[in-house]
Amino acid sequence: MDASLRETPNRIARRGFLAKIMKSDFSKWASVSAVIPCRNEANFIEPCLASVLANGYPPDRLEILVIDGLSNDGTREIVRKLSSENSQIRLIDNPECITPAALNIGISTATGEVVIRLDAHATYERGYIERCVDALARYDAGNSGGVWRILPRRQGVMARAVVRALTHRFGGAARYRRANTREPEFVDLVPFFCCRRETLQMVGPFNCHLLRHQDFEHSTRMRRAGVRFVMVPTAVCNYYTRSDLRSFWVHSFRDGLWVTLAAAYTDVVPFSIRHLIPMFFTLAVVVGMVGSALSMLMSWAVTLVVVLYLCVALACAAQVAVEELDLRMVALMPLVFFGRHLLFGAGALIGAVRALVTREFWRHHGFKRSPASAAQ
Repeated sequence: MDASLRETPNRIARRGFLAKIMKSDFSKWASVSAVIPCRNEANFIEPCLASVLANGYPPDRLEILVIDGLSNDGTREIVRKLSSENSQIRLIDNPECITPAALNIGISTATGEVVIRLDAHATYERGYIERCVDALARYDAGNSGGVWRILPRRQGVMARAVVRALTHRFGGAARYRRANTREPEFVDLVPFFCCRRETLQMVGPFNCHLLRHQDFEHSTRMRRAGVRFVMVPTAVCNYYTRSDLRSFWVHSFRDGLWVTLAAAYTDVVPFSIRHLIPMFFTLAVVVGMVGSALSMLMSWAVTLVVVLYLCVALACAAQVAVEELDLRMVALMPLVFFGRHLLFGAGALIGAVRALVTREFWRHHGFKRSPASAAQ
């Protein structure tokens, strides 16, 4: 039997505790703590906080905790000014300057019955908080979240191409980036989180070893504990993404790196099959190109893989061009897709190698001996 399906006393206890949480009294207007990690977000923090204040949630039921990683670009001054004008806002220091530490500080400081994580370089449509909180009680869920409307940080055709890659299924977009329904649905992942405080305490803190990908790893632990996730399409977050090609490719590489490297620092499997497909694609291309110098058969095989990829990429590009009413997308989208997949895959390969050579990986995944001794 798969290890993730085995029943253990701790897992049974967690499930019983979770059931107790779900049966507890819970009001639509529960007190809420909004936790916003940030560092050097001077261009985004004011519109973010303005959208939270104007979200429609009763002011006396909402506290806003800005967990700042010692910003030096004026972010702190903006937050201090806003907090002096509105007692709901509090500025809290994050000396470690990393996202998981900020989330742990925010959760431990929160006084609300519900803790909702928000992002600093985003704004939230009116009703976002209310709909996420309401979904916890209405659908007997342990975690809820809305959908992302991804917007470029700059204008131009390349910026639009980057956004379309991030929201297209071929680009690997999660469900919450491409939802086309208005009905709530149970899913495996939601953006950020909206949970009862007791649920977060049960699951445990965010993993501070993970500079990225900590949200997916934490969500995996939630699911293992029996927490159900509900996505609420009417709760809309406007997420402003990096939209120049260089930043997009660097971000893709780092995303891939931490998808697999995260396995060295946790005892759960912190990725899904869709995360690994770019890695296998990149590996096939690299091995095929090296092998094609030695074998005609290998040369034909790698050519077939690349041709099939280009056919799918061009078909997706044509779809985007029709939807955008812009023929330039036919030329741009294959380039953006290929860069996304190749660099994400390269990052995942490097992350996997780095994870496999660490003692932590073997310790977390059931081996007491080091890799060297295990091979003897």
